[in-house]
Amino acid sequence: MIVKVRKIGNSVGVLLSKAIVEQCSIKDEVSLEVKGNTIVIHPVTTKPREGWKEQFLQAGSLEDKEILLGEFHNTFDKDEWTW
Repeated sequence: MIVKVRKIGNSVGVLLSKAIVEQCSIKDEVSLEVKGNTIVIHPVTTKPREGWKEQFLQAGSLEDKEILLGEFHNTFDKDEWTW
């Protein structure tokens, strides 16, 4: 399928047909990847940091602890900072 490249401000873009969007299950976001001179578009289907815990456990860097980046405890704001 050949589509026109459209100027959008200082950028350019292409329009995806409704059929393509539905076939690829594209919702609100896509992931773009450049391979050589090819642009690959993937629908975003995962949540940020999804599967990290399992990967850290598999790599041995978490050692069955429940500490993840989203659960970091910062005592500086409570104990040392004066508002």
